[in-house]
Amino acid sequence: MKPEILFITRNYPPQVGGIETYSYELIRSFEEHHTVLKIILGKPKKHLVWFIPYAFFKAFQQIKRGNVRRVHLCDGLLSPLGMLLKWFLPVRVSVTIHGLDITYGNSLYQSVVPRCTARLDKVICVSNHTQMECIQRGIPADKCLVILNGVNSAGLEILQPRDECRFDLERRLGVALQGKTILLTVGRLVPRKGVAWFVKEVMPHLDGSYLYLVVGDGPESKLISSLVRQFRLEARVFLMGRITERNRNRLFHSSDVFIMPNVQIDGDVEGFGIAAIEAGVCGLPVIASDMQGLRDAVLDGRTGFLVQAGEVQGFIDRIRKMDLDRDDIRSLTIETFDWQKIVQRYRQALGLCGS
Repeated sequence: MKPEILFITRNYPPQVGGIETYSYELIRSFEEHHTVLKIILGKPKKHLVWFIPYAFFKAFQQIKRGNVRRVHLCDGLLSPLGMLLKWFLPVRVSVTIHGLDITYGNSLYQSVVPRCTARLDKVICVSNHTQMECIQRGIPADKCLVILNGVNSAGLEILQPRDECRFDLERRLGVALQGKTILLTVGRLVPRKGVAWFVKEVMPHLDGSYLYLVVGDGPESKLISSLVRQFRLEARVFLMGRITERNRNRLFHSSDVFIMPNVQIDGDVEGFGIAAIEAGVCGLPVIASDMQGLRDAVLDGRTGFLVQAGEVQGFIDRIRKMDLDRDDIRSLTIETFDWQKIVQRYRQALGLCGS
């Protein structure tokens, strides 16, 4: 059977990250409905130097042979590749824009990528904020469509009861967790994530019954470690580093509140916040900064709460008063963000519902 769509992505497992998860789940979900071709890079970014020309020539061959008439690019950096394909061949090209892939502050990047994106047939934005950023950069509004990111609830299931997950965590930390409230952040430790701000400004004002677990690494790791020492929080803030997906899921089930304390960084945006909906599938309420794509990832008052970015007392009050029901959070998150519903919107947007 002739393939109906070709996906190209430079972010794919075993590499780990939000776009990697998105690419994998989108393509996997499409494969349930359509015959799919894919050109993928599951290696570090240094391999882009050969991958982009390879992807262009591989896609060119498939289109030239009449094997495929639709191409979907999984992030904006690939838009120049898509424009070249359209230039030479009769093919429809769409792209998903996540945030930083359209706002990246390099002047050369800004002179090329938005212009190429504007020449594609359809631009799918993962949040309303991302759509606004696209339009501000000259991408026609009638080409832009918001389709939120999805979540695979089956991939986050843990067979152990929550109390067993918590007992395992207690042994791992070497800390008695009875009577403790566990706050959790998962993500790359970059300035926009706000973890350093939270450790410095919020944790010193919470009493000893609150523990904060930070999963991930990145350029701010050393700064965060120094702040933990500076404010004598070694017994309450635990930097977990990189962990396996299974152990991350166990933390989702063990914790009490998921924290996304993002701060404003020029040129670096949070396009959506996949971790928020992953936490929600596990029934974990989210407290997040009221900014950018987080406004679409957190259903305010239902799956968590949005707090003005940088508002210390706002975070403290919401943490202390969290009373959302975990079963309700899980049900609403799955109802809103399940990949089967998201991929149906993609199929409609790309004109594939009838095939």
